Parts: sequence; structure tokens; C-alpha cells
Amino acid sequence: VLRQQAAVAGFGSFALRQNDLMKVLNGAAKVCAEGLDVPFSKVCRYRPDKNDLLIEAGYGWREGVVGHVVSRADESSPQGRAFITGEPSISNDLRKDNNFVLPPFYAEHGVISTIDVLIKGEAQPYGVLEIDNNQQHDYDQYDINCLTGFANVLAEAAATSERTSILRATIEEKDR
Repeated sequence: VLRQQAAVAGFGSFALRQNDLMKVLNGAAKVCAEGLDVPFSKVCRYRPDKNDLLIEAGYGWREGVVGHVVSRADESSPQGRAFITGEPSISNDLRKDNNFVLPPFYAEHGVISTIDVLIKGEAQPYGVLEIDNNQQHDYDQYDINCLTGFANVLAEAAATSERTSILRATIEEKDR
């Protein structure tokens, strides 16, 4: 638990100093995986025009997953369920959970258990943060709290990036 808390605190400090949102998202994926001792993690961004969740950043995945794989933003996937309900989605053993239609990359990576938490946004949620394990694991409230802490930092980093983009565009418009 202390290691997890230290990981969130250290990452928060990094995220507040970083201007590049993609560095923050990829950094979060790496630190989440290491902090929660899992081989994979990902940040899925909600795309309202397609009503899906694109894996925008990740850690541990083979080539062709990050930036390419999408899930529907509905209850057919663990990340979709977290996105729709706003509540953490825990799957301790996906082999026994028949409620999901999983993209093939889960099986290709041997993913068995996941936790997904919502990355909140100002107008709408930004997306979902997920950790993935290739071993069956019974996650607890400490794991959920840790992942939620990371998701809260990511929500603020995404909001700050959005505000900075708007401010830059406004300044450029005035300078014309």
C-alpha cells in the first residue's frame, strides 16, 4: 500500500510539471503497471464521434495495440462498463466472466484479470485507465484507490492540456 501511495504521489508531481499530455499518459501507464505489479496497463480515450474508447497510451503491449485498438463505449467491455457506470469495473477472472465481448488482443497477451476506473473530465469523461494481469488476481479496495488516484491526476492533466490548447489558440488568433 505504501509503495502504491508513493507511486501516485511521485507521478502527480511529474504530471504537474509536464506539458506534453502523451508523456503524462504513457508515464501513467508505466507507473501504474509497476506500482500495481502487473505486466500491462492502458489509457483509453473516449471519442464521442465514434462512441468508442481508443487505446491512446499503454505499457507492456505488443506493437499494433496502442493507438489502434478500440472498444465500444458500452457495457460489452470492462473499460466500457467503467465508462458508462462511472464506477470501477473489476474482473478478477475474465475466463469466467461471459458478460464481455473482448478484442482478440486480450487473449493474445494472456490477460485474465483487470481493473478499470473512469478518468473524469470537465464536460464529459476523458476515458478510462485500466490495468491488466496475465495471472488471476483478487483485487482489493487499495488497488482500486491507487488506480483512482492515478485517474484523478490524469483527469487534471487532460483538463490542463485542453485549457492550454484553448489559451494558445486564443493568443494566436489575437496575434493575427
